[in-house]
Amino acid sequence: MNKKYDIHPDFAKFPTITLRFNALLMALINTLMRLMTFFTKRSFDLTVSRHKVSSADGSAFPVITMTPQDLQQPAPALVYYHGGAFAMPHASLHLENCERYANEAGCVVVFVDYRLAPKHPFPCGFEDCYAALQWTIQQAQTLGIDIQRIAVGGDSAGGALAAGVAQKARDDGLIELCAQLLIYPVLDNTCTTVSATEFIDVPLWNAVSNYRMWEMYLSRYRNTLTPPYAAPTFGELSRLPFSYVETAQFDPLRDEGMHYAESLESHGVSVVRNDTQRTIHGYDGASKSAISKASMLKRIAFLREAFSAKK
Repeated sequence: MNKKYDIHPDFAKFPTITLRFNALLMALINTLMRLMTFFTKRSFDLTVSRHKVSSADGSAFPVITMTPQDLQQPAPALVYYHGGAFAMPHASLHLENCERYANEAGCVVVFVDYRLAPKHPFPCGFEDCYAALQWTIQQAQTLGIDIQRIAVGGDSAGGALAAGVAQKARDDGLIELCAQLLIYPVLDNTCTTVSATEFIDVPLWNAVSNYRMWEMYLSRYRNTLTPPYAAPTFGELSRLPFSYVETAQFDPLRDEGMHYAESLESHGVSVVRNDTQRTIHGYDGASKSAISKASMLKRIAFLREAFSAKK
């Protein structure tokens, strides 16, 4: 147990892991993760469909749609991007959480299985995520979706993807999103905040892994300016949708999340903040914790508010 920080006992027993993002190691980790997800039997109380979507460069990637039984149509939708340092596949918890968003917020969830670094560094995965939003809009009638009530969301690296997609959708005039749900999001590639420099030995995700992740993800852009939409904290923040920003106290990403929420507010964006205490990055992996349960209810309440406001 890590006694250096005042981490809640529900999360203190998580291991301290420092990742190296070489291709061979990531291939091994990802194979194990996919096997674990495959063998985690789930019985969805939803209508689940799988689709192939084409990205900007012609590559195909999968999306999963989750639709609650007897959902009144046209219904709101959440286009969701999973976390995993831009390099790891979704876990069973991501699917479980999205099942709850669908059933309890009363929406269609479009779950995006985007391409992963280091084999596919930025902008590949981001282009997939944007293409998934475009596809959702194009298929709205078939999917029973109200295009006035489409939100994007994601956790960790997925939060970066969601925030970047929201910025690009605004810049392109693609759609006026009703909300963005950002759960302990990755936002700042400089890794210079207090939390991104001091938390080198916290459980699950630490500052060293965070720095290495950005080197891997932006490998095509070394010694150049940060490309647009890769690190959303440096994007234009005006005219963005109603936003939820969740942070964890002992997370290297804490300060960039807090700063993003404050910057959104300063640009006139309405923000719901959930700055959780005594928590770590990915703390909701302990899904039975009262803190994790409370955060899930806050996310669902936010989505309900965002969807009802656009009716």
